[in-house]
Amino acid sequence: MEFKQAVGNRRSIRYYQPYRPVEKDKLQTILEAARLQCQHGNAGLVRKAVVVTRGETDDAIREELIDALYNQPQATQAPVAIVWAIDISGWENLRENLLNLIDAKALTSSYGWSEQFVEETVLKTPDFNVLAGDNTFAEWLSAIEMGLAIGSALLAAVDLGLGTQLLTGRRDQIRELFGMPEHVTPAQIQIVGYPAENPDGGGQRPRPPFEDLYFADTWGNSMQRDPAVVEDLRKAGMIQESAPLPWRADEVRALAAMFGLPE
Repeated sequence: MEFKQAVGNRRSIRYYQPYRPVEKDKLQTILEAARLQCQHGNAGLVRKAVVVTRGETDDAIREELIDALYNQPQATQAPVAIVWAIDISGWENLRENLLNLIDAKALTSSYGWSEQFVEETVLKTPDFNVLAGDNTFAEWLSAIEMGLAIGSALLAAVDLGLGTQLLTGRRDQIRELFGMPEHVTPAQIQIVGYPAENPDGGGQRPRPPFEDLYFADTWGNSMQRDPAVVEDLRKAGMIQESAPLPWRADEVRALAAMFGLPE
């Protein structure tokens, strides 16, 4: 699938085929997409995940995870849950990771990178003083890194013809369930499976106007949208017909009846 089409096709899928497992190669592809996404902080071991799979993970663990997700019906239906977590201790290998990037010629001396700079400066500055316990900057940057990884994982699932959605749960309960140490914070839970609803979800979700989000030259000076670009993106499948499509209400009623849910 072309990138623009994958972006356009992405929906938060809320109804899944509970009887249909996700193939192992597809699940690995989703995780590889997250692993290879930009690591803005260059820490390397910050973003991690626990994969929970129906029929493989102990039923008691899966049931408690569903409880921690407030027993949302889609959590019960989806055969896979990826519990994304931020491991703040991943910053402790930052120097080693930067040295590896210098060896790979990704960080170059023309921009001031050297072994000496890494050894004398990195983690000794206030911004990166993780080992001393001042984690404010590291936590902020870790959240950005995690968001980048999850975004790629979502698009990879769509590219593979799967449904996916992010859920939020009780973080302390999730941390205890999986035996995560205190320096690990559960972020979001990505559920994955084959959609029981139409994959287009009844149309593309509403979003704020382009001009309200993006500014040119200074804050508040709206950047103007080029209609020709919009038309090109429609043809490429990135911009699609807005929800709700005419048949969506009937589909939701049918799905509710199928899963024994209120309309």
